[in-house]
Amino acid sequence: MHILLVTSAYKSKFNPVNALFFRDQAKALRKGGNQVGLICALPISLKTVMKEKEIKFSKEHYNDEGVDTLVKPFLAIPKTPNRTKNKRFSISKQLFKEYIDKFGLPDIIHVHTFLAGELAMWVKQQYAIPYIVTEHSTNFARANLSQSQLKFSKQVFENSKTNIAVSKEFCSLLEQQTHCKFQYVPNVVDTSFFKPSRKVKNTEQFIFLNVAHLDAKKNQAGLVTSFANKFAGNNKYKLIVAGDGPEKENLQAQIDKLKLSDQVVLFGRASREEVLALMQKSNCFVLPSHYETFGVVLIEAMACGLPVLSTKSGGPESIITSNEYGFLCEENELSDMLEQMVVKDFDSVEIRKYVQNSFSENAVRQKLELIYRE
Repeated sequence: MHILLVTSAYKSKFNPVNALFFRDQAKALRKGGNQVGLICALPISLKTVMKEKEIKFSKEHYNDEGVDTLVKPFLAIPKTPNRTKNKRFSISKQLFKEYIDKFGLPDIIHVHTFLAGELAMWVKQQYAIPYIVTEHSTNFARANLSQSQLKFSKQVFENSKTNIAVSKEFCSLLEQQTHCKFQYVPNVVDTSFFKPSRKVKNTEQFIFLNVAHLDAKKNQAGLVTSFANKFAGNNKYKLIVAGDGPEKENLQAQIDKLKLSDQVVLFGRASREEVLALMQKSNCFVLPSHYETFGVVLIEAMACGLPVLSTKSGGPESIITSNEYGFLCEENELSDMLEQMVVKDFDSVEIRKYVQNSFSENAVRQKLELIYRE
């Protein structure tokens, strides 16, 4: 089967660790013997351009472990959503025509987030190729979409053969907001990459880990406060926060004010290899977000055998289905649950086995291929 993924975001020279779960799904489908391509017209903010000191928006075209990939960044000007939408569609059409010239027409298009859906509707009309959509955006839960965006999303979903959401809670939310039917298929984790270390962990220190964009919705500030409430001044306990983003300076000021600089470390942006190394040396992964449509970083940590603690933020409820893998809690319970994670014994082998059975490349690919065939 020939599958073309059309995504709203992707890794690029502007951000090499962006939206890696799209890549993992493409690679999983390719390993199943399918022909797989991926195209992305990628909006880049002015803030990112200035931060990365990169002004060339050149197309990135490469074969990624068998996945033919075309990514074209473009400048997204603030407060011009219609310009971004039109630009995305125009560039997507160019990429699609270039793709089919080289690799032929796909049997099906798999859209990742409705923002990329205009191309799929156009292809359906012009070439009679069906499409399906997997929705990921937290903007639905955060009520951040304009009326025109909501109207457009509904148009994309109504014209799709099948609509997927990456958690059961998110399915319900999307059905309420769009009156379209959704089914649950989780994101995939590369369990051949994310795996436990053979080294024995340091038992003298207990390390909590968070990996996420440093953004208010990810609630790292709440995590730092919760950690301070229970462990401030006790150097046996450490918190590592890996990521970059607009909250970095605020978080560092908070750490300094709470006199936690010996215990709480802002690691900065981490490569995938660095994330793996951090997970392998940590004792517990914590996701304190206000909203998560899925929480792929949870299953990456669990694939490394880590127990996990997450706020009840939407997606994690479909992942942490047993207290044998970790805990779910309300945001105001985070301090007490951090303490509980220290005292409970978890079986890392069972945690990894659960991930392999539910979220591995093979498990998710089988679910997607059944949808494609239907």
